Amino acid sequence: MTNDLSRNQERRGTARIASWAVVVIALVFLGLLAFFIFAPLSNASRQPTPQVAPEQNQGGNAPGPASPAAG
Repeated sequence: MTNDLSRNQERRGTARIASWAVVVIALVFLGLLAFFIFAPLSNASRQPTPQVAPEQNQGGNAPGPASPAAG
């Protein structure tokens, strides 16, 4: 059985549903914002620093001495 609601009652029901939707969307947005701002980066996502073992800089493959910049 369908209810014959007045236009004002329909508007109030729609506003109630829309307000809850806005609240839920705002909470999801704030949660994601907080997660991406405050969550620490894992080591896998950071730029790795090249690790050079001391034995890699010996012998014929060692890099030459760096000269100062010209000028």
